[in-house]
Amino acid sequence: MANRFLRGCGEDLKRLVSFAQSAGWAVQQTRKLHLKFTKPGRQPVFTSGTPSDRRAWLNAKAQLSQADKLAGGAAF
Repeated sequence: MANRFLRGCGEDLKRLVSFAQSAGWAVQQTRKLHLKFTKPGRQPVFTSGTPSDRRAWLNAKAQLSQADKLAGGAAF
């Protein structure tokens, strides 16, 4: 992965970023170390860069899928 901000992140977060990028989402890191997922025509999705909950990456994945459904995109 070419994303520098993923160095030192957990495997779950790396899988989430990989999943999002394969679905056409762009990933940016905010100043407060959160991750911002953007895709034209969709609401941005934010998640923690250092999640404390083991289900955080699954919740973020669900939010990405929900944003695509609401915009009329393909469901995952």
